[in-house]
Amino acid sequence: MINVFSPAKMFDGIADASETDVLGGLLYGLGNDRRALGISTFHFKDGLTSETGYYELDENLNLIPKNDPETNTFIKEKFAIPENVIEIEESSVLVIDDKNRRWRLPLGNDLYRQLTNTAQLRIDREVATERDLLNCCGTFYELPAENADGYAKIRPIASHNFRIHDYASYRGMLVITGLNSDANAGEHIVRSDDGLAAVWLGVIDDLWSLGKPTGHGGPWKNSGVNAGEPSDPYLIGFYDKKSLEISHDSSQPVTFRIEVEPIGHGPWMLYKEVTVKPGETFKHQFSENFQARWIRFIADKNCTATAWLEYK
Repeated sequence: MINVFSPAKMFDGIADASETDVLGGLLYGLGNDRRALGISTFHFKDGLTSETGYYELDENLNLIPKNDPETNTFIKEKFAIPENVIEIEESSVLVIDDKNRRWRLPLGNDLYRQLTNTAQLRIDREVATERDLLNCCGTFYELPAENADGYAKIRPIASHNFRIHDYASYRGMLVITGLNSDANAGEHIVRSDDGLAAVWLGVIDDLWSLGKPTGHGGPWKNSGVNAGEPSDPYLIGFYDKKSLEISHDSSQPVTFRIEVEPIGHGPWMLYKEVTVKPGETFKHQFSENFQARWIRFIADKNCTATAWLEYK
């Protein structure tokens, strides 16, 4: 039985983003009353990826190798991690949703850039009815379904430094692959007898114990800005200590309109208007009672500008 009230070390065994020897696997809850979780397993080592077989996690939480090439192929084809789901830019993570709306999320450890671009990390998966879990650049987010306004209502859960290959729900548990190759079986880790496959088991609510969300970035970083044109919305809601810096390259003072939006689909409201002189940087610390979900910026002159936020 998994003890969901384990101490913070419950995540021991999940590989760090810098780890180069990792046991991964693509996950699929098998249908047709098979009552098992199918796992197409992989070994990531020193930049190379090798397949290590097909395994099933049964109802007794045993990880067993199976000779089932048909199911293994089905999982590899239907549940392959898609490429180009998000775009990691110098300023932030750009997401364009199904309604063609643009949203920007904070950056994390730069190691996630290559791992994401080479499709080694699951970015998004439904883990409950109309409730997705987004894992982006080292932060887990709650992501409502599109019919509940999707990214407009995204909420960060916690930040981490893990190299998570895949994750899925199974029998009310959260299952994660992407473990250290030397991870030992224990309270939260199940490993096959041959040592070639391993998974972490917990529940979704365990993610809140990882710690508060953090990140850095903004809608602009040395970006060409057109006068009067709003930046993309950048997530600011649900982070604790928030600071802002604005700078530009114009030879004249530039006035920036800082606007915020509290709920994801309401009107934008003026938070502050600041004029930044040439060669200067505007610095601002948001108060503890500041509340908004999204922030954006508008310059009154064409320029190259940076609007950079730190969340600690």
